[in-house]
Amino acid sequence: MKNFVNCSWLKDNINNPDLFIIDCRFDLFNPSYGKKAYLEGHIKNAHYIDINEDFCGKKGLHGGARPVADNDVLGKKLSNLGIKMDSTIVLYDDRIYSAPRAWWQLKYMGYERVFVLNGGINEWKNNGLPILTDKPQVRFDGFFKCKINDNMYADINYVKKALEKEDIVIVDSRNEKRYTGDYEPLYHKKGHIPKAINIPWEKSIDDEGKLKDIYILRENFKILENKKEIITYCGSGIEAAINYIILDEIGYNVRLYAGSISDWISYEENELIEGK
Repeated sequence: MKNFVNCSWLKDNINNPDLFIIDCRFDLFNPSYGKKAYLEGHIKNAHYIDINEDFCGKKGLHGGARPVADNDVLGKKLSNLGIKMDSTIVLYDDRIYSAPRAWWQLKYMGYERVFVLNGGINEWKNNGLPILTDKPQVRFDGFFKCKINDNMYADINYVKKALEKEDIVIVDSRNEKRYTGDYEPLYHKKGHIPKAINIPWEKSIDDEGKLKDIYILRENFKILENKKEIITYCGSGIEAAINYIILDEIGYNVRLYAGSISDWISYEENELIEGK
């Protein structure tokens, strides 16, 4: 796989001086969870970098609940850990959930060798591998020169133009109840962006938090075959990044609408559609 590594690979390479491991555990409803979990135990040599504070930007009037990060600020933070643009970076969370958003942000900024640990720290533990509490030493200052990959990103204007094109598909990555508007725990409007189809991210992750077999992944997204481009969204760009990394893995041309529903509804004139 091009975007993922397994526990065996990480175990064999964990002492590689060019390997940097980042813990980005995250709970949508508990912002302090990730840091607390890291302090209680993490994979050897892992640094903690916060999804909300570091991998996402400051919330404003528009741009969504978790906008694209300030590239210079995040780049400097990574550089101060010794991470260079061509360093090997492995990201993990509890399973496969928040790490793909961090992966997307780093790839968007031009980091070349970025991977997600398949199954996250839960899979690491299930393999009987050690959990530590000590913080890794900072090795040296790296070098950061941002090389933005604009073809990975969609803002609201791009999405609106895409709605007029038959060869671009917009994918709502949330569960079906949030797509239809039967359930909405976070926002004042409910439903989905007009013309969007629903492919929940959970369809591609097994009960242990790992990717399902490649043939199942291809089948899940078969409806998108022969489309020029896919745009994924969710509530605030976390779950949409899961579909993004999988679509990229199996060969689709895809963009992330990072602002997602939370950006869309910040413009009062934008409607959401309820039902299927």
